[in-house]
Amino acid sequence: MMRPFPPASGAGGLRGLWQVKERLSSGEWMPPWLRHQHLARYAWAADYCRGARVADAACGIGYGSRLLMRQGARAVDGYDVSADAIAQARAGGEDPGVAFAIADATHLPVADGEYDVLVSFETIEHIEDDERYLAEASRVLQPGGLFLCSTPNRDVIDAGKTIEQRPFNPFHVREYNEAELESRLVRHFSSVELLGQTRFESGYVQTLGRVGRRFPWTAVRLHQARKVLTVPWDRRDRHFPRPLPMDGEPEVLMALCRKA
Repeated sequence: MMRPFPPASGAGGLRGLWQVKERLSSGEWMPPWLRHQHLARYAWAADYCRGARVADAACGIGYGSRLLMRQGARAVDGYDVSADAIAQARAGGEDPGVAFAIADATHLPVADGEYDVLVSFETIEHIEDDERYLAEASRVLQPGGLFLCSTPNRDVIDAGKTIEQRPFNPFHVREYNEAELESRLVRHFSSVELLGQTRFESGYVQTLGRVGRRFPWTAVRLHQARKVLTVPWDRRDRHFPRPLPMDGEPEVLMALCRKA
């Protein structure tokens, strides 16, 4: 049975670099590449949210919702299924135009066509019924509205596995490759543009795949070790979303989708 990375032993030891993390937490240490990815996604999304009424589904502790508002959104509603996350979001202080509520991303408590933009990062891999999730994303958007999403690229982070196999990450229901994600999105949106974060060389990813087909745990560990070793040279601009195809393979898949 696959098991999660061992917990961190303090704020910054090497063991902490191996810990599975699903959201940024206030005052808590996180591997630098994950922090760069989280922040770069919201910085990218801000360009599409200026002047818009925005939903941030699976908002966690709300740092991204606040960033979108401060970068020019008209209003932002942050939703998360975790009561603890929403409590932390509300404890972060009042930002005019930002509101937080407990809600499941597959059933948002709003009327049809409520939003201009729906942001939902690192969410679909957690949801049993991904088709219902995408249908709900489409429902709450007005015609011409945008859905901005992201999910880990299985070909990199869980190399050698198929979509039917349970992911290494115990919090994930399934993980997608580029073709699988796109095939789901196009069933619900009139246009889909794929992007990626955190590029790795194609030859490296192919090697991971060969290892992972025989030794899945080893492939995951090798990839994490590669990231640990490059921490001293890591930069935030390396993680900014870029259109696909790219020269190499992204660790994170992203999509800019438009409702008809």
